[in-house]
Amino acid sequence: MNNSLRELEERAESIARELHEVRETIKTLKEKRLKLIGELEDIRKKRNTLLENLRKIKSKFKQSLEERKALLAEFKKLVEERRSLIDELRAIRELMQNKKNTYQTLIQEIRVPLSTIKHKVEELEWRLQTNILTLEEEKEIIRKIQAYNSLIKRVLSAKKEREEYLELHAFYLSLKTRISELTSKISIVKKLLNEKSGEVGELKNRINACLSEYISVKNLLENKKKEISECDNNIVLLTSKLTALRQEYNNIVTSIAKEKERALLEFKRRGIVTRASEPSKKRYSLEELKILHGVSEEE
Repeated sequence: MNNSLRELEERAESIARELHEVRETIKTLKEKRLKLIGELEDIRKKRNTLLENLRKIKSKFKQSLEERKALLAEFKKLVEERRSLIDELRAIRELMQNKKNTYQTLIQEIRVPLSTIKHKVEELEWRLQTNILTLEEEKEIIRKIQAYNSLIKRVLSAKKEREEYLELHAFYLSLKTRISELTSKISIVKKLLNEKSGEVGELKNRINACLSEYISVKNLLENKKKEISECDNNIVLLTSKLTALRQEYNNIVTSIAKEKERALLEFKRRGIVTRASEPSKKRYSLEELKILHGVSEEE
């Protein structure tokens, strides 16, 4: 076997090995691609689940914010109402004290019951109308009547002050009750507000955690897409290489066949020439002539 044929056969063997390696690599890449596609679908499902959870948490977060806003508005309203009532309570308390002082001052000056004073006035008026009095006596009676009437006015004024004091006191107690109710309600609303604020904070943390995980999964999804794209590109490149190697292999196989045929013809030609030199050989056959002229049997 000549060197040219040996080189061709060695090259054919090398290409055959390379073809096998390329096929195996393509097979491995296709298996990897199939696995990556499965992983991609799982990641997409996880991403969609996270996205849906994120939407739900955001919706709940928005609702909680609105509820907290409403509670805060109610809290401020109750605090303002209580503050206003406390201011009113202070004013009422001051007014009550004034009424009480006035009443006590008036009542201390009056030692006789109102009915007794009125009875004395009636007696004096009767005396003034029925008795014959001197001018001095008449003036004295009129003076006493005026004094008693003035005293009656003071008694009535004291009575009025007391009645107003009692009314204010009743109103004062109702204000205290209302303030107490508001204080209790403020405490409840404040507790609800704190709970709602805690809920808002918790939901915000959940949104951040879910968003962080979503971004991580989204990045992982993009990386898987890139890996699949790389597999596709490598498969395309290796498929092109496989086609080129097949073509080269087929060309070499053809060259080997031609080289072997040429070597065989050369061997036969030498045999014919050797036999032609023998005395018994007179003429060439058609087949021998073809061989001597380098024509293959197929031609």
